[in-house]
Amino acid sequence: MKLFGALVVGVATGTAAIFLHLFAPPFGITISIIGTFLAIWALGRTYGKRFYKAIGALGWFVIFWRGASFGVGKEIFIQGNSLGNAFLLLSFIAIIAATAMPAN
Repeated sequence: MKLFGALVVGVATGTAAIFLHLFAPPFGITISIIGTFLAIWALGRTYGKRFYKAIGALGWFVIFWRGASFGVGKEIFIQGNSLGNAFLLLSFIAIIAATAMPAN
């Protein structure tokens, strides 16, 4: 059940981050990156293991991958502009930092 919970938190955080990163730049991207970091960090504090942080990060990356690829109607949520690239880089750094921190 913890595994499923961590996956759901990662997917929900990724979805929220994708929708927030374009909202009122630069505040939306700041909120999405801080929220991503805090959600992954909180998984480790809640469940007590880095494994659950990694599962949450995996769920986040799956949603990110889907948001950065074209949909059925050729729509895309994360564009290849400077804001989208900054979102990718800074979110990746935030997730790695949150996962590397101690779980307790």
